[in-house]
Amino acid sequence: MGGIDKFRRVPWHRGVPGTLCALALCGAAQAASAGDETVRFTTWREPNEGAYTIDVPQGWSVSGGVMHRTPVDLRSGLNVASPDGAIRMFIGDFDLLPRREPDQLTNMAGMREGGVYSDILMARFMNGAQFAERYPAWKLCRQPQIMQSGLLRPESEALTRQIAPYAYSMGTAATASMGEAAFRCGEAEGFVSATTLLTRPASGQGVSMWFVYQLSGFMARDARQAPFAKHVLSTMLASLRMNRDWEARNAQAAGQHAQAMMRMNDAFTQATLQHARQQSAQGSAGGWNHPNTANLPKINRDPNVARNQDIANRGTRHVCDNLGTCTTVDNAWESVWRDHSGNVVRGSGTGAPPDNSGVWTQMK
Repeated sequence: MGGIDKFRRVPWHRGVPGTLCALALCGAAQAASAGDETVRFTTWREPNEGAYTIDVPQGWSVSGGVMHRTPVDLRSGLNVASPDGAIRMFIGDFDLLPRREPDQLTNMAGMREGGVYSDILMARFMNGAQFAERYPAWKLCRQPQIMQSGLLRPESEALTRQIAPYAYSMGTAATASMGEAAFRCGEAEGFVSATTLLTRPASGQGVSMWFVYQLSGFMARDARQAPFAKHVLSTMLASLRMNRDWEARNAQAAGQHAQAMMRMNDAFTQATLQHARQQSAQGSAGGWNHPNTANLPKINRDPNVARNQDIANRGTRHVCDNLGTCTTVDNAWESVWRDHSGNVVRGSGTGAPPDNSGVWTQMK
């Protein structure tokens, strides 16, 4: 990881735990004794195709980049972790699939919600806040407790207006939705931000598709580090710089709608940057409490270890489907399936569904 070192001066206050207030991360009252510390960032270049650069904390582990499944199926995932692993953050997810809303045609074809067909997930639309609420159980935490969540309505409406002309030029009506969720996971604290895009034909009947256009968040093992993690994440997002040549090449792969696709991508990127800069500026101004990871008392015992050991001793495991619906089942179940009514049953050792009715969604 190389590049230009950059500095962000972050005021922090010793011994004061942070709290989550509404959808913003804010700090408790200032301690009497405080000191200045510096968080150093360095520029990281996306390694696979040079798609973008982003500032990351120096000394933290960084992995990921962009990945092409097909010329038009582009996925991005970036994972960043503090040296002690106490803070883990992500931007994007390689496992996110394009989604199609179930309709009469898909029902007649036997395509059921939760199933994946030609790399498209059948799923009812979720706005940004709904997806942010569901994501922790899918990827981050066995039993998250959602503390606060909601839509960023002005930002969503502004983004929808901005992309409308480009979507219309492709014969599509598009709606953007930006949302956030803050959650607890035992003694840990986390945050997810998501922007979803719903597309339908501009007129008449047709296929309704939706996509998770932006996804980011973090998990902080110690809740007191959550405000600091939010500030680092906002600073990272605010520093994102796309490679214009790379964008143009990938937009061209979309065919006749290349320019419109590129303009829509620009709009989503700029909306993400603007919101991140606002969040970062609030944090730099002292709007949050910023514990410094080097001075915060270290956690010697992960509270999840005992919990996970207890689960193992009881012979159970946690499983989820592609929609983020999760449950706990007996370890003896070779495979697990859920029907449309939410009933979870044991499958065969071969991994096949209980029957050929087509109502089953596998949980892993």
